[in-house]
Amino acid sequence: GMGMYQTGAAVLLLAALALPSSLAWTAPAITGAALRRPATTGLAMGRSRARGVQLGPRMQVGGADKPAVEMSEELLLMLAMSERKKLAVPQGGKVLVFGALDKLGQLVVRHLNNNGRYKPCVSTAKDYTEMMRYTVDGLKEYFPPETQLAFEEIPGDISAAVLCVETDTDPEQLRNFISMGLPKLQRVVLVSKIGVDSRDDWKVKMNPLSRLERWHALEQTIKEGAEQYNIDFTILRVGKLRGGPYYDCNRDYSGALEDRIFDGEKKGIRLSTGDQEGGRDTSRDVLASCVVECLARSDAANKVLSVSYGDPKSGAVMCSDENALGLPAANKGRERQVYTPTKSEWDEAFSAV
Repeated sequence: GMGMYQTGAAVLLLAALALPSSLAWTAPAITGAALRRPATTGLAMGRSRARGVQLGPRMQVGGADKPAVEMSEELLLMLAMSERKKLAVPQGGKVLVFGALDKLGQLVVRHLNNNGRYKPCVSTAKDYTEMMRYTVDGLKEYFPPETQLAFEEIPGDISAAVLCVETDTDPEQLRNFISMGLPKLQRVVLVSKIGVDSRDDWKVKMNPLSRLERWHALEQTIKEGAEQYNIDFTILRVGKLRGGPYYDCNRDYSGALEDRIFDGEKKGIRLSTGDQEGGRDTSRDVLASCVVECLARSDAANKVLSVSYGDPKSGAVMCSDENALGLPAANKGRERQVYTPTKSEWDEAFSAV
């Protein structure tokens, strides 16, 4: 198997520690195996327009006797990206979860483990338990025992990575991770926010808490990095995150109660391409399960999707798998009720995108 080796002092890279109030990324000791060269060497990540396809301003189409056709830079980039293979992450692959110490990240790790198709991995600090403000109700373990904990290191043999932080983070850190060129990396999944496409609306700009420009910057970073390093991406835009098995540790009693009611009553999912109308809520359990589904589906590669609660009476897909993780009851209340899609229900949801 691939090990990990320590890079030089000049090569500092990141691993998300997912502190609940502000995500911290550290500079681990890192990586493993021979690194992948960029697929396009001219791409300057972080620019709004990629410049990695060096085919010149004109290209002959249809042979020498045909007129030359002007090819815009944007079209050349689209042609290059269309050549990339859209692949499902192979079964047995290792999936690194950034943001694993927060509510959503913990559920992503547990859904990965419960699904059985992939091996969850968390890159964190040795004192990570002191940083976790939320822990799963009724369990003493912080993560499933099958989870690989990589202390201040990033394994060199990961097949996919999930960035599921609940607050926006610095795009430069995502850029640095992708630019490591890990040899087995096939897919990066980014959890973003519904509303990114409306970020220039004056009403949105008046809300200083939306921070949609930051989420847009993260989306652009992952798209440009995927093109440069020949990997696939999936962007999952979400609304306000709700629910999760954190009733006992939530000091906000009314908030904990509202989340419990949300989990017990909301039994539908709406999955669509691009943005959805604002104001929708998204279940953390449904979203975590959706992350796993995206990794396993080639048709989720290189897409921007939105996932939120939807009423089945209004055409949304029903969620009928109750407590799929089999988590125990909270110490202070009833058995846990939460609903996520079954395999056939996920098939139905993805058929719309």
